[in-house]
Amino acid sequence: MTLVRFLLVGVANTLFGLSIIYFAMYFLQLEIVQANAFGYSVGILLGFALNKTWTFGSSDHVVSSFLRYLLVLAVAYVANLATVLYTNSHFNLNPYIAQALGIIPYTIIGFLGSRYFAFRTQRGAEATKIQASEVSAYKKKCLIARMIDVSIVVPCYNEEAVLLETTRQLADVLQQLSIEGKITPDSRVYYVDDGSRDRTWELIESLAEANKFVHGIKLSRNRGHQNALLAGLLTAEGEVIISVDADLQDDLSAIRKMIEFYATGYDIVYGVRDSRKTDTFFKSFTAKAYYRLLSAMGVEIIYNHADYRLMSRQVIEALKEFDEVNLFLRGIIPQLGFSYALVYYDRAERYAGESNYPLIKMLSLAWQGITSFSNLPLRLITGLGLLVSLMSFLVTVWAIAVRLFTQDTIPGWASTVLPIYFLGGIQLLCLGIMGEYIAKIYTETKRRPRYIIEKMI
Repeated sequence: MTLVRFLLVGVANTLFGLSIIYFAMYFLQLEIVQANAFGYSVGILLGFALNKTWTFGSSDHVVSSFLRYLLVLAVAYVANLATVLYTNSHFNLNPYIAQALGIIPYTIIGFLGSRYFAFRTQRGAEATKIQASEVSAYKKKCLIARMIDVSIVVPCYNEEAVLLETTRQLADVLQQLSIEGKITPDSRVYYVDDGSRDRTWELIESLAEANKFVHGIKLSRNRGHQNALLAGLLTAEGEVIISVDADLQDDLSAIRKMIEFYATGYDIVYGVRDSRKTDTFFKSFTAKAYYRLLSAMGVEIIYNHADYRLMSRQVIEALKEFDEVNLFLRGIIPQLGFSYALVYYDRAERYAGESNYPLIKMLSLAWQGITSFSNLPLRLITGLGLLVSLMSFLVTVWAIAVRLFTQDTIPGWASTVLPIYFLGGIQLLCLGIMGEYIAKIYTETKRRPRYIIEKMI
C-alpha cells in the first residue's frame, strides 16, 4: 500500500504542478521558465508534505528530511534524463516514448530513496524502536520463586569445530544458575544434528556419555535450520525451552536475564542484538533493509532478533498447533501472542569453523519470510498492472493524436517491439511471483513431515 500511495502522490503532484504552471503562464503572465520554476517548486513542496505525512508517516525533522528528499529527487531526475537521452539516441525512439520510459527509473529511485533515505524513520518503526527499548507491559503470570526446569535446544550442522567449546560454556552457565537456585540441577541441553556431514553426531554421542545434561536428536537427513530447531523445540522436555545457535556468536550470559524475565511473568523472552559491529557493511545494510521491508509489508517481527529466545511450555504447546511446512519461526513466534520481554546482548564473531548460512541461504530465508507472512507482493502486482496500463493508455492516446492531427508517422519497429518486450517482462515477473505462492500452496497441501527423527540419546 505504501507504493500505491507513493504513485498516487506522484500523479496528484504532476497534475497539480501542471495546473500551477498553466495558471502562472496565463493569469500571472509569467514567462515559461519562471512559470515552470514556480510550478515545480509548489509541486515539490506538495509532494514532500504528502509523502512525509501520508505515504510514509515519517517522524523525522522537517528540514533534514526535506534536504534528503531534494537529494533523492535530484538523483531520480538525473536517472530520468539519462534514460531519455540514451533511449532516444541509441534506439531512435520518439521523444515522447523516450520520456515515458524515463518515468520508470525516476519512480523506482524516488520510491526507494524516499522510503529508506528521505523518510527513513516511520511512525510505525519509531513505535517498534520504543517497544524494543522497553519490555512488554503485559504480564499474565505470577512471580515464580522456585527453581525452573530449563532445556536448551541447539541446532547443529557441521559444527564439530565448535561443539566442545559450546558444551563447556553451556555447562558453566547451567552450573552457575543451578548453584544460585534459579534452575533445577537436572536442566539439560539438546543438540539437534541436522544431517551433518562431519563428525558432529559422533561428538554429540561422546558428549552425552561424558555429561549427564547433554542429550542428542539426530534427524534422518538435512532439513534446514528452521526444521531442525522446530524438532528440538517440540521434542525437548522442560518447563522452559531456550533456543540458541551452536557457533557461540550469541552471548550465553543473556540466558541469565532470560530466566529472570521468565520468573517475573513473561512467557517469551527475545534475545536482540544490541549492534551489528561484527557484521560486514553489506550484511549489516541488507539485514536492516530486510527488517524494514518486512515491517513495511505488515509482517510482525522483532527487529534484530534471530532465533535466540526463551519460550515457556505454554508457548511450545501453542506452537504445536502451527502445521505449516514453510517455516519462518521469527515470524511465527510473535503471532502466538503471550507476554514477552526483550534482552539485549552484543553478538560476537563465530568461535570456530565457517558459517553454515552463506548468502544464498540467507536470501532463501529472507524470501521465505516475505512470502510466508505477507500477500503484499500480490497486491503490488495489481498496482504495477495499473501503472503499466496507464502508461500504455497514454501512449495509445499519443499515437492516435499524432495520426489524426499531425503529418508525422508513427515510428517503426523500435516503438512497437520495445513496449512488447517491456510488457512481456512485467508479465513474466508477475507470473513468477504468483508461481512462488502457488508453489507454497503445493508444498503445504502435500502435508509431508517437516522432519524425521532417526535417533535420540
